[in-house]
Amino acid sequence: MFFSTKRNFSFEQIPDLSGKVAIITGSNTGIGKVCALEMARKNCTVVLACRNEEKTKAVVEQIKSETGNQNVEFIRIDLLELASIKQFVEQFLTRHDQLHILINNAGVMCCSFGLSKDNIEIQFATNHVAHYYLTSLLWPTIVKSTPSCRIVNVSSIGHMIPFKELNLESISDPAKYNKIIHYAKSKTCNILFTRELTKRLQDKDINNVYVNCSHPGAVKTDLYRHLTRIDEKTFVSFINLFLITPEDGAITQLYLATSPEVEQKDIKGHYYVPYASPNKPYGVAASKDAPKELWDFTEKLLKEKVPDYTGFPI
Repeated sequence: MFFSTKRNFSFEQIPDLSGKVAIITGSNTGIGKVCALEMARKNCTVVLACRNEEKTKAVVEQIKSETGNQNVEFIRIDLLELASIKQFVEQFLTRHDQLHILINNAGVMCCSFGLSKDNIEIQFATNHVAHYYLTSLLWPTIVKSTPSCRIVNVSSIGHMIPFKELNLESISDPAKYNKIIHYAKSKTCNILFTRELTKRLQDKDINNVYVNCSHPGAVKTDLYRHLTRIDEKTFVSFINLFLITPEDGAITQLYLATSPEVEQKDIKGHYYVPYASPNKPYGVAASKDAPKELWDFTEKLLKEKVPDYTGFPI
């Protein structure tokens, strides 16, 4: 089952989030913006973690105006620069000492080859490494937040695009780059990270953190901008026939981020598809050894790129 037409959750079922603090990356557009809006509507303090200051501040004011919730903030983050992620966390911690919801939402899809400011392939850097590093820096705050914290890693059905192995050592080699396969690998990494972090939480008997991942659906956003070909208008018009709205695309991660069912049913380490339906990952994302392989590689990579990085504190 890739997609269920049954709606297991709706915006109306989001509980009151008064006293909750949330971070959403990539929240000035698309499904991230919808998540920010609907959570603000339920009295959550929402931090929009985005790169474009002018665009995001306009969205912040829009959300404040529409919801009446003044606890909506912008803190700049550039997911293609590890130093920027550290600066984001430092700034966040000057304002907040709790974090109840982290939605690792931002992503890029099938772009031409390029490197981040830390010389990591862009899709792998944005979709996996940045969010792994962000989560690790926030970890001390996450585990002490009461009564619990939800982490939602936004993956994709794209992880089902077939490939045999991660080949992480050559992930940033332009000669080995295939933008579709690299996208699939990066979205596979979201699931593997979810699985390995959940295992480590279980091993440490940490029960107040709920880590899950989701496929939001094929959503009508600018994520598809790199897929255009010769006749852009015709191509975009064609794919738009099969896309769901950002509102529908936000439902699954809003369920994982806010629904009381997640804690009632002890939902941890799972992969969900629209609309808030449990599913099973496919291929490498379901393999036994890949979660630890990815974790070890990411730790090694970050220690090479960030001199003062001492490791994910779990």
